Amino acid sequence: MARFSDAWLSELYAKNDIVDVVSGYTTLSERGGRYWGLCPFHNEKTPSFSVSKDKQLYYCFGCKQGGNVAHFIMKTENVLFGEAIEMLARRAHMEMPHAMEDKDYSEIKKKRQQIAEMNKMAARFYFDTLHTPKGAQALAYLKKRGIEENIIKRFGLGYAPDEWDNVLNRLRQKGFPQSLIKESGLVQVTNNNTYDAFRNRVMFPIINTFGDVIAFGGRVLDDTTPKYLNTKETMLFNKRRNLYGLDLVRKMRSIKSVVIVEGYMDVVSLQAHGVRAVVASLGTALTKEQAMLIKRYAHDVFLAYDGDEAGEIATMKAIDVLSAEGHSVKVIRFDDGMDPDDFIRKNGLGEFAKKVKNAVPAIGYKLDMKKRSFDLQTEDGREGYAIAATKIIAAIESPIIKERYMQRLAKETGYSQNSIQGQIQNKDAPKNTNDNYRYNSIKKSDKDNAEDAFLAYALANVHFVENVIDDISADDFSLKSHGNIFSVLYDGIKRGIQPTYAELLSELEYEEDRNEAARLSDMQVIADDPEAYLKDCISNMRKRKLEKKRQSLMEGLRDASSENKRKLLAEIGEIDKELNHIEGIG
Repeated sequence: MARFSDAWLSELYAKNDIVDVVSGYTTLSERGGRYWGLCPFHNEKTPSFSVSKDKQLYYCFGCKQGGNVAHFIMKTENVLFGEAIEMLARRAHMEMPHAMEDKDYSEIKKKRQQIAEMNKMAARFYFDTLHTPKGAQALAYLKKRGIEENIIKRFGLGYAPDEWDNVLNRLRQKGFPQSLIKESGLVQVTNNNTYDAFRNRVMFPIINTFGDVIAFGGRVLDDTTPKYLNTKETMLFNKRRNLYGLDLVRKMRSIKSVVIVEGYMDVVSLQAHGVRAVVASLGTALTKEQAMLIKRYAHDVFLAYDGDEAGEIATMKAIDVLSAEGHSVKVIRFDDGMDPDDFIRKNGLGEFAKKVKNAVPAIGYKLDMKKRSFDLQTEDGREGYAIAATKIIAAIESPIIKERYMQRLAKETGYSQNSIQGQIQNKDAPKNTNDNYRYNSIKKSDKDNAEDAFLAYALANVHFVENVIDDISADDFSLKSHGNIFSVLYDGIKRGIQPTYAELLSELEYEEDRNEAARLSDMQVIADDPEAYLKDCISNMRKRKLEKKRQSLMEGLRDASSENKRKLLAEIGEIDKELNHIEGIG
């Protein structure tokens, strides 16, 4: 794990409030002194994910994951600690210091930077080629679709000529390692032959929110398949965690909503005609990670997928993904066979704006799609649709919105609103169990909870630990994770600092240790005399450890030889003396 100075990390954490950062990924609401939301790390219907503003920690009572703001970024963005710190530093506009030596972090960071450099070189080559005789056909294709030079520059559009080694040779000439060139996604390898991955395609650079070219999408100029080709996944590019066009959305101000489309050309064309905030998923169904990304910039989302059957299926899936992340979703509908690019080129921005104004709320769209499966001219059809529709309406949280759709369903089917209400009430509604997640209160230490009690109190009151720190060692803890947590706490105190929760968790190397420390941080320990309480914990920890050892020795007596029995009995006698001594002190 990369290491940074205590002072610099303290400043970084202070400038990246965990509530603000986490709120960019999941909706949080304050309750009982903490913030609650749906866990980004596992699927759940009832919030069990808590964030403490005071301690700058998160902890999920469902999946038992916890840590500080850096660990949250590590897990959500799937990056190393050093990379998470770098992302937070960019967010806080802080310059990165030189990290202490960490070979894994340094090596991966270097490779990522080199791949980004290769992508930048390739993007420049594709852009330049578009404006040469080789790119004339591609440039004419873009112009025909209403894409002028200002839009070409805005997106960095280009052309990959129908040749085998343009990019490959340029990368070799710049001295990039052959092994890394193969990892970059810019080339393909077949039967030991290496050649350019993109040929005879209009090129769409995929740029992340930090302005790095991380991948490409390429579109054919004819009916060749595949129509679109994407960069394979690399250590720089994960298609589930990025969106085409999001780099431009990030630069915009006062964004109230985002339009999500399916293709690169839809994004470019809508932008060219004046639609400001528009993004596209990258050759995959919309993912949870992408929904979380959008949430950083807008709460309201308009889905503008193609008007064919495949587009409708994708829309239904996207509604569920976006709704689960707390988005307000509406659907822009197109006639069968049309996509956003076709529509806006044919009808213009004004007609598209009308489509946005008349967009169907997600629940209404779901009901419309469900209704297609039934013949409402028959009694069986009306009954089947009413039962299916109540399953959709039951999930609505707002009583007012729920009533609106019950009224609609009553008009469509002829059933009374009371019977529809009864059908909904028969279903098991999800219960809000936030009250189950409360602080575990420890008022008195005993042998069974001594380790929890000591560490929970020590973590919350580091200044009291100094007086007892030399009375205990990591070996006194029965759980390895507890010993590791204590070692980091001990090291901090001996260095003359009193680490905060966030700083202490940065020093823990293993995820299970961080999760355990986060769990302990959610415990409320009550102690009238802190020093006496901590010493009592230490005594109880030693008692439990000695008693377990004594029990093990007693079990060994049954099968031991006479000589071994004498040795075992002598050890048991020493343990009894030590236990009596501890009892006497207590």
